[in-house]
Amino acid sequence: MDREMTQEQREAYEKKLGMYYDAQGRLKQYPSKRPLREIALSKIAAHFEKDRIYTEKEVNEIIRQSISFSDVELIRREMFEKKLIGRLRDGSQYWKE
Repeated sequence: MDREMTQEQREAYEKKLGMYYDAQGRLKQYPSKRPLREIALSKIAAHFEKDRIYTEKEVNEIIRQSISFSDVELIRREMFEKKLIGRLRDGSQYWKE
């Protein structure tokens, strides 16, 4: 995350974040506030295994199963920018950071 938050702040944000999820536990809307986005992205990143290489198709599928809106590319790009996942320049391989 860009800046560290206290445990109390994180718990408050996680409580607020609950309204962004549907009954199946999928993110239904990408939050506009940065702390909420960062927590949502970290929850998606938790679905990735450390020390495993993923194809872009596999990454997209994990994201697709975690969200109920269609902008998989936005989530993948944000996860990379926040250093939650790494990738080769050509996008052929991804991994959990």
